Amino acid sequence: MASLTQDEAAARSALVSVDRYDVHLDLTGLQAGRTLRSDTTITFTSRDPGAETFVDVVADRLLGVELNGEQVEPAFDGERLRLTGLAEQNVLRVRASTDRTEQRTGLHRTVDPADGEVYVWTTFEPDDARRVFACFDQPDLKAVFAFRVTAPEPWLVVHNTPGEAVAVEGADGSALGEWTFEETPRLSTYVTAVCAGPFHEVRRRTADHDLSVLSRRSLRGFLDDQAEEVLDVTEQGLAWFAEHFGQPFPQRHYAQVFCPDYQGAMENFGCVVWTDSMVFRTPPTAEAELTRAMVLLHEMAHMWFGDMVTMRWWDDLWLNESFADWAAYWALAGATRFTSSWAYFVNRKEQGYVADAAPTTHPIRRPVPDVDAAKASFDMVTYAKGASVLKQLAALVGEEAFVGGLRTYFAEHLWSNATLDDLLDHVGRAAGRDLTGWAEDWLLTSGTDVLTSEPGDDGLTVRQSAPSEYPTLRTHRVDVGVYDLADGALRQRERVEAVVEGAEHRVPVTGGPADLLLVNDHDLGFVRVRLDERSLRTATAVGFTLPDPVSRSVLRLVLWQQVEDGVAPPADVVRYALRAVAAEPEPTVQDALLRTAVEGSVWWTGAGRDELQREVATTVRDLLRGDGARDPAVRTSLLRAAARTAGPDQLPEVASLAGDVPDLRWRLLTRAAAVGASDDEGVAEAERAIAALLADDPDPDAVWRATAVRAARPTAEAKAEAWAALAERREVPQPALPAVAQAFWTPGQDELVRDYPQRYLDLLPEWGSLGMLQSMVLALGLFPRVGVGADFPDRASTAAVGAGVSPIVSTAVRGEADRLQRMLRARDL
Repeated sequence: MASLTQDEAAARSALVSVDRYDVHLDLTGLQAGRTLRSDTTITFTSRDPGAETFVDVVADRLLGVELNGEQVEPAFDGERLRLTGLAEQNVLRVRASTDRTEQRTGLHRTVDPADGEVYVWTTFEPDDARRVFACFDQPDLKAVFAFRVTAPEPWLVVHNTPGEAVAVEGADGSALGEWTFEETPRLSTYVTAVCAGPFHEVRRRTADHDLSVLSRRSLRGFLDDQAEEVLDVTEQGLAWFAEHFGQPFPQRHYAQVFCPDYQGAMENFGCVVWTDSMVFRTPPTAEAELTRAMVLLHEMAHMWFGDMVTMRWWDDLWLNESFADWAAYWALAGATRFTSSWAYFVNRKEQGYVADAAPTTHPIRRPVPDVDAAKASFDMVTYAKGASVLKQLAALVGEEAFVGGLRTYFAEHLWSNATLDDLLDHVGRAAGRDLTGWAEDWLLTSGTDVLTSEPGDDGLTVRQSAPSEYPTLRTHRVDVGVYDLADGALRQRERVEAVVEGAEHRVPVTGGPADLLLVNDHDLGFVRVRLDERSLRTATAVGFTLPDPVSRSVLRLVLWQQVEDGVAPPADVVRYALRAVAAEPEPTVQDALLRTAVEGSVWWTGAGRDELQREVATTVRDLLRGDGARDPAVRTSLLRAAARTAGPDQLPEVASLAGDVPDLRWRLLTRAAAVGASDDEGVAEAERAIAALLADDPDPDAVWRATAVRAARPTAEAKAEAWAALAERREVPQPALPAVAQAFWTPGQDELVRDYPQRYLDLLPEWGSLGMLQSMVLALGLFPRVGVGADFPDRASTAAVGAGVSPIVSTAVRGEADRLQRMLRARDL
């Protein structure tokens, strides 16, 4: 498909201004088929009467085009409709239809396997509104939208604004609903939305808002149990942002729709669309609960950062994503029960460090020549590193000045578009400082600096270095934690605030040498840290006794980054994590430690992998027997870790500890399939267990858990069928794909999957034609980690820049290739 260039967008926005869209979507062809019909009227002005331009519309059939009341013979290539002879005031009507409604982008039709009900949802970012209705599909041509939707009864239709339905009769006598929605404020095309189907809805009316959460009917019981928590965080978040941004969310309607076969979440104005995997089907871990609240607040923050004030072009995507990420954790800590969110933020930040160390790194704000290039910016440099940099900026100028600048930014640019310069101007004026140099260092350059500490008698010298390919030495606002060991635990002697500039910075410390000097204590800076020898010995021995959960999170990351950088064997950090898990009182920090232990033993360890996994499972089993595992969330995390790492002889005991929880039983079945008997009798026994569990599990998506069990079997037939479902037929829903793919790439089954890494590379050119989310899910989820030789990272990187590979797929593959290269190096340590 054609990718709109920045030059084309600039020329079009210089020519036209869009007043409104009147959109009628006919969904009646989707109940039993694939056809969507649209009838769109666009009212717009031209600054140059007589000029020509184009409208974006991806359709299989154009049913009619009228410009200013006259029928037009369409000049249409399937994606762009050319318009000539524009008047100063224009009214364009385009009627179209498409059958491309099962591609997980634009408008997607999906069938619930539990009851056969049909659900429809839209996802438009960055430029897929054109797949649903004719439009000028770029962020700076904002307009008012008035939607009307015809849908089968008894479907419920949800949109950005409130709507009402009247019963009508279809041409064939069928019962239909005609939904008419209130006009929106001025929005970009990509944040409009329609969701439809026989949804179950839970509502809450507050003094300021009408809140609702929706899911498919087969999840009704789960949603009813969790709606109160979701609505509580929603209410808290709306109040927090309204107060601190000086601008309340400007309408009563705020819906959140949990949709099947959707991945992630999308910040459509007043109608947030979620993956319904966030409607938990099993007791959640502490990390899962906090993640859901974070995503909720991230998407909510977009109502301000993205919807009310929108970037002019995709080079300022960070104005949306970096700010939404930062604001989510800020609101979690300030407005909800998740007061330890900044400790959890370290885990998010870890993904930013990984992305910034890869060859695909880029400045947080970078040139974006076209929309395809923009898709490649939806990564953890933009999200996690961007949020980290904003957290540091808030510490540097003070939160009061930082938030004060945001308030005036929103006030000036409400319902319009803004740029980097606009934001810097407002925050800089509020802080009384010029932020140009800060932006050049942090937003316009790539790479992560390294701070190494060298202790002396009266303090320490912090030396700064940078990667040779990105040699910028930046200004870092960091805390230095000074700790002494007393009675087997670390006690903070003092915390020194430091602003590190240049290659060397002296930090005074009182009281003589310390047992642990932790640079970037409390996690204000985006920087890699290298401990001095004494601090490293202390950290690996008793670092888990640090008094603050953020400090403990920072230290876990500092130690793990030694593995990533090839200077420490994975087993050392895995064993540190196991000791720390037993002592950790904060559940989300404990979850991160467990993930380090599990991932380190499963993926990063070479020789001795099975023994290290047994060690993990044994430690976790012992914890499960103790008093520290009474909290349901903690117990769930421990049992999941045991199910992932247990050996064949350990599985029966883990199963007895897991009880009858379906999620844990699926995990244990998957592990048993990977390490157990694969002869005819073993397979038959496993199939009987699968059938019994499918009968017991109320999760409507349990069928895909069964697919994962079968994908883990060490037989050529099982691998061939799993690959066909994942990569060829692409029938595995997006939320289920990572688990099925993980089972397929089971460590230790290298010979069985030896041919599949090349098959993966052969598919790369195909995935670029898919929607942004699906291409990303496939490229990341199916990336091989086993069955590969030392040459595969280079082969993958070469294939990723080959002919026909889209930027988003290329970026994902090259990032994963770098990650695999680090894993292979660690496996040899």
